[in-house]
Amino acid sequence: MIARRNDFILFLLVAVGAAWVLASGPWLDGEGLRSGLWLHTGAALMMLAPALGVLAVWRYRRLSWAALLAQNGLRLGARPRRTAWLIVIAWFAAPLFLWLAFALSVVFDVYIFEFPSPSIVAAVVLDAVTVATLGTLPFALGEELGWRGWLMPQLTGRLGITAGIVATGVIWALWHAPLTLLGYNYPNLGAWAAVAFIGFCVPFGAILGWLRMYTGSIWPCAVAHAAFNGSAMLFGLFNSTEHEANPLLAGYGFVGWGVLIIIAAVLFTWFPVRPATAKAESFAAPANSWPSFG
Repeated sequence: MIARRNDFILFLLVAVGAAWVLASGPWLDGEGLRSGLWLHTGAALMMLAPALGVLAVWRYRRLSWAALLAQNGLRLGARPRRTAWLIVIAWFAAPLFLWLAFALSVVFDVYIFEFPSPSIVAAVVLDAVTVATLGTLPFALGEELGWRGWLMPQLTGRLGITAGIVATGVIWALWHAPLTLLGYNYPNLGAWAAVAFIGFCVPFGAILGWLRMYTGSIWPCAVAHAAFNGSAMLFGLFNSTEHEANPLLAGYGFVGWGVLIIIAAVLFTWFPVRPATAKAESFAAPANSWPSFG
């Protein structure tokens, strides 16, 4: 399906509108980031909003469910075995990125680890990469169906890969406004966190976009997204109580952005992708650009 202007408008109206409704709790009770259950429940539920946007467009265009599966990356792509390998890699690579980003933050003296007992560390890390990741996966899939499944292919088809990925990342970041205007992720910035989050979403979105384009599937994207969210909370637990880190600098801030940019550059340089035909709304990788996984 080649999207029309009305499709973009409908998708964004539903995705953004539903996000504000689902994440409205902290605004309604006036507690903001102190809202507790409302904040975290709303943050999870709003991840389903982009999928609602896709479904609205599909309903509006009266397209088949088979087309929804085929054109939005809900299958495993042309090479399912390679996609399966990348799902596994993404599951563990996302948490490893976080550990690398925070380790570098220690090197740059913007973060200090404070670990509890080894048994507690092992337990919470294991929980993060298993239970938390699997629990987050349905919500991450809701986001990825909208952003990398529907929107990104439409924008890269019109703007080219680089501009399309950047535009998708900016839209994705600003869509988080119901949370980031409260200071979510960067509480020291207040409402400016909505702008700062662009610095994270564009390079992380580029990596997720590469996964989508390389495999033709959103499943590696959803797993990477879920694994990242599942492990992100660890570094609040392991942060020194005496030396509180500046989130704009450490981890998800400047240090992490730099690591993400390097990873994205390596992926797109060493394993290039190209859009397939516009009508197919899928992506293809050049021959022999990846080690043979079958």
